[in-house]
Parts: sequence; C-alpha cells; structure tokens
Amino acid sequence: MSDGVSIIIPTYNGGEIFKKNLKALAAQKFSAEKEVIVIDSGSTDGTFEAAQASGARVKSIQQESFHHSRTRNDGVKMAKYPKVVMLVQDAIPISDQWLSRLVNSIDEENVIAAYGQQVPHLDADLYARLEVDSHSDYLGEALLVQAIESREEFLRMSYHDALRKVRLDNVFAIYRRDCLLQTPFPDVAFAEDLAWAMEMMMQGYKIKFLPDTKVYHSHNRSSDYRFRRALIDTIFCSQILGKVDKDLSFLNAEDLNKISRQIDDCAQKMHFEINQSNKPVEPEVSNPKYFNLLRNTYCRQLAKGLIALMNKLEFRNIAVFSMKQIHENKLRSILKLVLERYPTDVSTTSLHSVIDQGAASLKGSVFGTVYASYKLKGTVPNSIYQMIVPYLNGV
Repeated sequence: MSDGVSIIIPTYNGGEIFKKNLKALAAQKFSAEKEVIVIDSGSTDGTFEAAQASGARVKSIQQESFHHSRTRNDGVKMAKYPKVVMLVQDAIPISDQWLSRLVNSIDEENVIAAYGQQVPHLDADLYARLEVDSHSDYLGEALLVQAIESREEFLRMSYHDALRKVRLDNVFAIYRRDCLLQTPFPDVAFAEDLAWAMEMMMQGYKIKFLPDTKVYHSHNRSSDYRFRRALIDTIFCSQILGKVDKDLSFLNAEDLNKISRQIDDCAQKMHFEINQSNKPVEPEVSNPKYFNLLRNTYCRQLAKGLIALMNKLEFRNIAVFSMKQIHENKLRSILKLVLERYPTDVSTTSLHSVIDQGAASLKGSVFGTVYASYKLKGTVPNSIYQMIVPYLNGV
C-alpha cells in the first residue's frame, strides 16, 4: 500500500472524452496499487455510471456544491495512498508509462509536487491549438525544479517571473498526500494549484516540471467563455501573487468601454480584410512614439509612484490611445502565428473564429488587470465592480 497512488478526478457531464480518460488510466503499466476517485457534480450523461463501471470509487455531490479547492480537498481525505494525482476529466494520459513517471518524480527530498505538459486534442480548433502549444513553448522543454530562494527575492520578481516560478497545474499534477492533508488547497475560487504552490514554496519546498510527461488537453470554447476565462485567470493570479503585470488603476469604467470598442473595431477590420482577400494584413510596425511614451511615462513614472500624473485626463487618453495600437498588434500577431504554425488547417471560417476568440481574450485580460490593480490597492470603484462582477463565476 505504501507505494500506491490515488487519482482524483472531479467530473460533470464528462461525455465520451471522460471514458477515454478512464480507458487510458486502466492501460497504465504501473506495478504498484492504484485507485481512481471520482467526485461527480450531478452528471446526467452517464458519467457517474461510467466511473462506477470502471471500478472507480465514486462520490456524488450537488452541482452547486462543487468548489475547485474544497472538492479536491475532500478527495484527498478519501485517498488511501501516500501519493495523490489530480486530474481533470478531459485530460487523456499520453503513454502507458505516464503514471509511473509521475509517481517516481517526487521521490527527491523536498519535492512535494510535479506536473507536466499538455498537447491539444486532435479535434482542437485553431485557437485552442495555439493556446496549448504557446503554453508549452512558455513552459519549455527542460526538466525544471522550481524553488524560491528567499521571500525577499520572490517579492522583487516581476509578475511574469513570479508566475512562472510558482507554476503548478491541476490539469494533471502529483502530490505527497501528507503535505495536502497538513496544508490543504487554500479556499480560493480559482487557481487553487497556484495558491498552494506559492504557499508551500515559501516554506522551502520544491515543485518539479516534467516536460516529457504529457496529456492530451484543450478546450474549444466560445468567445464569451474566452473573455470570462481570461478575466478570472488574470484577477486570481494577480491576487495570489500580490502583484499585477501592469498597474492599470488609473483607468475608469469609461476607459474600459473605450478599450473594448477599440478591440472590437480592430477585430471587425480584420474580419473585413479576410473576407476581401482571404488573408489578414500583416501586423503593423509599432509606432515608437507611442510605445516610448507608454514605457517612459507610464512604467517609469508609475514605478516612482507618481499617481497624480496617472489621474490626469491627458495621460489617460494617451494610455488608452497607445493601448489601441498594442492590442491591434497583439491580435494580428495571434493570427500570424496561426497562419505560420498551422498553414494546412487554415480556412476562412477558422480565421474568423481565431479573431473573435483572440479579441475576447484580450478584453478579458485588460478588464481583469484593471480590476486586480484596484483590488490590490484596497477598493474597486463601484462602476468597475458592476461591470466585472457578473463574470466572476462559471469557469
């Protein structure tokens, strides 16, 4: 029993892909004992029955009772083996050695969790493929042991460096069960893996990234979902890290509406270009005037704490105007990457979808950054709160 592993999977209407998940787990070449624990949130599509038929231990909860942290903590209490794998219902292990590699990865001293790479499902749309492949590029191809040398060093890190430092992903990850029992996932509504990783690494523990241990995992999503997901991801990551990528607390609700319209206008322009020529215009060369102004005034003055300058109408207008150029370049760059990486799979319809999903994600990131910037300072203006609060659930 001491060498066994418990695999915990929260489910809700997992469909056929969940059955593939169960089949891949059953095919693992793993010499020790293993158990699969499924916590189902009221599925009506046969997910519960499929889990039972596979031999999994199944617990049923009300759909409204599901919580990213608490539900997984309940699964850990049910587990009987010293190593625990968190897995989502639509992540399919690649290789029958997947579980063995995971289990062996946390035998080193002070390594208490490990996670790996994701590969898009074969039916992933172009935006989903780009999202997953770009995330893999970001994580890299090298085995990595993540550690925080000191709290002071971590606090000095940029947002992106800090985020990479404490990266952990419950799409699939393995943990020492005793550590999860002693320090459960924090009671956050999202990014419980990241919050736990930061807390544990601050205590001197380490987390390992395994580039050669992979699952198929991706999501074909609507633009509305992309907006909501980007917004929530930005807000919760910023709150957990205690910092934002850029402090946008000088923007107000009117500015956010203006930025949203700018992104929509850019998307419409790109839709028109594709309809006219079947391909988008290349990303424009950034105007150095506006980017230098944004960098030299916005970033440097912000770093010096010149909050009064940011509240001036003329500065806000300059910043919003600069963002128009930034976001158009980002959206065009997304489309360019798709054309470069997946040239044989591109169609006019798929390019339109990429534009819509990319624009929604950009808007979600901006809205989330503004909200998080205010939140970290203590108070979110009611006008901005009312804009964003309807989107803070459902992912």
